[in-house]
Amino acid sequence: MPPISKIAKLPAELREWLHKTFVERSFGDIEGVTEELNQLMKEAHVAISIGKSAVGAESLRVKRAQEAIKATTEAAKVIAESSADPGDNRSAAAMAIVQAEVFDLLLKIRDSEDEQDPLVRLGVMNEAALGLSRLSRARVNQAKWADELDVRAKAAADKVAKLAKKGGLTPAQQAEIRASILGIVKREPAAGSPT
Repeated sequence: MPPISKIAKLPAELREWLHKTFVERSFGDIEGVTEELNQLMKEAHVAISIGKSAVGAESLRVKRAQEAIKATTEAAKVIAESSADPGDNRSAAAMAIVQAEVFDLLLKIRDSEDEQDPLVRLGVMNEAALGLSRLSRARVNQAKWADELDVRAKAAADKVAKLAKKGGLTPAQQAEIRASILGIVKREPAAGSPT
């Protein structure tokens, strides 16, 4: 098992400061960040010294995670803004955002591989498992909601068709009204869902 990284050994508040500083400095100024980090560690009586290469590697890891989450969030915004949502894309976009959070949990699991304390590693894995469980539950609830919407729209279309027939509309007009109502629920099947 590889040794635990020095950054992983930092107290949580110093790691949080480090990650926040990466973002504030646009993931640059690695030398300055390294000097400040070592000064903060000295003030906090943390008896380790961290070099530029370790800080640079951590900066890159945090930047990649941030970019993945940002890309997912931007994609969700584009879908929500550019769609009248006939296919329930907003809910799918929201799920994409949740999936980005799960991605972050998976990064934590990967980082916990350096953790030698099995209880700490188990805690990280438990957090990820809970996140995945919540995501699965949300996806099932989203599918149930979509099915309920289908049933309600079909019932409304049937009711309108009967009223239209009584009102003397032609079969073509009735079909057009029915198609318009049912069009609100026409969508592509979700990936992994039965067709």
